[in-house]
Amino acid sequence: MIESIKGNVYSQSLVKPGLKPNKVAFTGSYTKEITEGLYHAKTIKFMESLKWLKGEIGGILITALGTGLVAPIFIGFNPFTRPPKDATPEQKEDFDNTTKYTAMRQPISAVLAILFQASVQKYIDKGLDGVFNNPKIAKYGPVELDQSVINTETRIKDLVKKEMKKEGTQKPSFIKALFSNEAKTQRKSFDEEFGKRVKAMQEDQLKQVAEEFEKTGLIKVGERHLDNKKVAKLVNSQIDEYIKDARNLQKSEEKMIPHYLERAEILTSNKDELRKILTPIIEKNSITMEQLDQLIATYKDSNPKLTKLIQEIKDKPEDLRLHRISRTLDRLDSLEKYIDKTTGKLNIEQYRQAMLDRNTVLGKIISELAGQKLNNPQAANESIIKETIEKIAKICDFSDMKEVEKEILKNTDTFGENVTELTQKVFKDISKRYKKLVSNHYTSWNQISKIAVGVFITLPITCTALNWVYPRFMEIFFPKLAGTKKAQQSKVGGDK
Repeated sequence: MIESIKGNVYSQSLVKPGLKPNKVAFTGSYTKEITEGLYHAKTIKFMESLKWLKGEIGGILITALGTGLVAPIFIGFNPFTRPPKDATPEQKEDFDNTTKYTAMRQPISAVLAILFQASVQKYIDKGLDGVFNNPKIAKYGPVELDQSVINTETRIKDLVKKEMKKEGTQKPSFIKALFSNEAKTQRKSFDEEFGKRVKAMQEDQLKQVAEEFEKTGLIKVGERHLDNKKVAKLVNSQIDEYIKDARNLQKSEEKMIPHYLERAEILTSNKDELRKILTPIIEKNSITMEQLDQLIATYKDSNPKLTKLIQEIKDKPEDLRLHRISRTLDRLDSLEKYIDKTTGKLNIEQYRQAMLDRNTVLGKIISELAGQKLNNPQAANESIIKETIEKIAKICDFSDMKEVEKEILKNTDTFGENVTELTQKVFKDISKRYKKLVSNHYTSWNQISKIAVGVFITLPITCTALNWVYPRFMEIFFPKLAGTKKAQQSKVGGDK
């Protein structure tokens, strides 16, 4: 993401009365804070709690739910299947009983599917984790499947659980938490600590790969390394990502530039009034809905454009309103140089030219990045790969640019003013792509393995179990339907 929260979010806790908030370069994720400020936060939180259903277990459970609850209705009460028109009452009853007997098979099938198919998924995952995360075994397989240097998430979670258990840190049971607030708090604390450790271990493994990559030009996997051709393709993909980021910073001459011109004109024509009402808010580091409603009511009739700006602030989540106000004041400061000293109004043409110049700067960067793409990945070696990455970092470094050009690239994830840090970042970004490559290969192999186990092992077992369990279940709980089925089978056998 180019318009990163990093460097743009203000820390309210660090603000002192009478001072503008300090800009803080955050490195964490603000998804949680932003989500909690949304109107439908509770719905989003509920949907988030169901995300485990998107895996294989979830698929099996959802399919079983449909098989056990929905399918019987359409089988038992299918309007398109009816007994013959001339059927006797006995034949009609037999038809209804047979339909119900068949419908009742679906819930039993669903239960067995969960027992045999869902239960085996965990052991397949553990088995594959044991193979591809173990350096002694994984080295005999393809490099793209070797997860011994960057482990699977399930493997890392197992390692963290063992580590915490060894320390004596255990998670209270769900049942215990239902009757004890202390246990509930402990569960929450455990989950937070567990999540931090998992993330830290993942980050540490990625860091080690990136550092080795920067040192040698090779993505090492134990005693082996990823083929240089594939590394070159990862480099090209990362260049494409940086080019995409630069293009996102450009302003479309047909659509975006008119929008920015209009917004700049509204801001500058109301600059004195905006500073008058917004600066005290920043100095107090506090804003309420009542204050915003009062401001909207004050300017509603006299200044609709200013009212719109205040309404936009009001529409922001509560924890982002001060940030938006501070950004507005910053925007006013940056527009000062485009205000005509004689008229006191925005010099439209000067500002338009500044945005066109912005596009020119970014266009040059895009062209230079595109020129670094490895057109012949087959010929790439460690030296060429390292040299290319160092050139990419220099292109993304804007420390030698003019101040007006620096403003274009500041507060972004892709560009910076320290070429050493940028070089490390590029190596790490490409290492992340390697991690994704291995993860995709592993996921494909995992799914193929589960399909194979399902087709050749669990499905035959499930079908055999169903054929044995179902008639006995019906004889015990629905003897009338089971008797009808037996009578039909006997009749068919007699006719033969």
